[in-house]
Amino acid sequence: MASASDRSMRRSSTAATRPVSSSSSRRAERVPMKVLQHAIDRYQRGDLTLEDLGSEVQSLVQRDSTQAPAIGAYIRQVAEHSVLRPDAYHFLLRKLETPATDSDEVTVVRTHTSTARTTTSRHFTTPAAVPPLQPDDADFGIGSVLKGRFVIEAILGQGAMGVVYKARDLRREEARDKEPYVAIKVLSENFQHHPDAFIALQREAKKAQKLAHPNIVTVYDFDRDGERIFMTMALLEGQPLDKRLAQADGKPFPEDEALAYILQMSRALAYAHEQGIVHSDFKPGNVFITDDGVAKVVDFGIARAAKRPDALPADATVFDAGSLGALTPAYASCEMLDQRDADPADDVYALAVVGYLLLSGFHPFDRLPASSAKALGLEPAHAEKIPAKYRKILFKGLAFEREQRTPDANQFLHEIEQVNAGRKRLWWGLAGGIGIALLILLALVYQTRFGPAMPPPEPVLEDTASLPLEQQARVRRLLDVAKVHAMVGRITEPPGSSAFTAYKQIQELHPNNRQAYAGLKGIADQLQQQARDALQRGEPEAAAALIEKGLEAMPTHAGLLRLKADLPRSE
Repeated sequence: MASASDRSMRRSSTAATRPVSSSSSRRAERVPMKVLQHAIDRYQRGDLTLEDLGSEVQSLVQRDSTQAPAIGAYIRQVAEHSVLRPDAYHFLLRKLETPATDSDEVTVVRTHTSTARTTTSRHFTTPAAVPPLQPDDADFGIGSVLKGRFVIEAILGQGAMGVVYKARDLRREEARDKEPYVAIKVLSENFQHHPDAFIALQREAKKAQKLAHPNIVTVYDFDRDGERIFMTMALLEGQPLDKRLAQADGKPFPEDEALAYILQMSRALAYAHEQGIVHSDFKPGNVFITDDGVAKVVDFGIARAAKRPDALPADATVFDAGSLGALTPAYASCEMLDQRDADPADDVYALAVVGYLLLSGFHPFDRLPASSAKALGLEPAHAEKIPAKYRKILFKGLAFEREQRTPDANQFLHEIEQVNAGRKRLWWGLAGGIGIALLILLALVYQTRFGPAMPPPEPVLEDTASLPLEQQARVRRLLDVAKVHAMVGRITEPPGSSAFTAYKQIQELHPNNRQAYAGLKGIADQLQQQARDALQRGEPEAAAALIEKGLEAMPTHAGLLRLKADLPRSE
């Protein structure tokens, strides 16, 4: 249900922007305008992506090509009243051009008179002058093969960036891999035809490959097959969070379940922020909940690099993912809507919105964009449904002004953990270092005798704030050393001079250090994948060595323990 303020705002904007005609001969034109107006309203509320809205525009023109000039004029009027951002306006006009297929098809010619205004005129063109449709609309689908290797078997989902398919990897199948399936995102037409998008996506996909974290989906590769650009990712079994929220039908999640997801999502974003990467389109649709209850953040492949004062010109991305639809108004901060440089605080706003949804069942601003909520002077709705201990944290994350908002996901995570530290602190205080060691030992003994064990609870991870200043400085230096080693590929080798060694040294100083734990977990994840690859190549001895090294980094790593249990036994 839209709020009264939402309805009144839409009425005022509609009254100002609806094309008016007194001629009865033009009444038929009002029908597609009403359809388009409704679609724009849904886009503003976050119910439609920009790609979905573009599809609506194309569909209207395909039904009646003579309506193209009127539709173009309507879109221009809406944009002039600030209902659409300039990048969304130009995106829709590009969509308006594509449906033409006959020699008398109507397209829209744009004459740029200023950055704010664009005029349209009716023009008849031949098919050759029309931008070609991407051939995969007709030729690509179930049963298609990419690069002679990936057999498309099912559609998993579709969004502004493209379509995600389940695919069978023939190379893995040939190696008799027990898990031959991958997820493949084939980018949508407007991304594939945008030269800056290809360059930036390739760069950001490389960054995503380095984001080895248990709460971030693994990106394997970025490639192209002819005109089709695609990314291969780990295949997950479960459901996107937006579907879980839809199934909840406006009811809050149980507090323990909501908190578990909030913590996992926060850890994923905190890790990315530490690497200088801002997601820029964080929302429930970009969070996947596996059947094991693990939250995985997806679509880091189109994330933006955070603006850093020390960034080199070569690191700067000229492509803004938001300009081609990779932005969802209901979860975007005011700064993102204003197209300012990416900042970790933008992700915090989206994270706070998602946390609010999980804990209350409601979007804090009735799905209005932040800029509209700010202009209306709104405060988060249904705050009484949020457990009191989380309200201050979420409200700070929802601040309209970046300067007043929680600066990054690491700080957001720290504040959430501090609130919940009471009962956990009692347990871990009693257990202490010896208790943790005993839990690990028991897990390993159980694994050795009876097969894969359920890992013990993760320790309560900590920042360095509780350490003496001298130790804090030493930990920071070691973290810098670990990052440098990782950048040049010195993950576990040479012995004594690698990221692995630096993280272990941090744990000696600060056993439950959050960043060291995440770093070692990432190393263990990488070694798990390398061990799987070795098994595919028929090299069990190499796989065993990789598994042992991974367990040295993370003794309770469930995936490595399962792999170890599945290793062929030597006679």
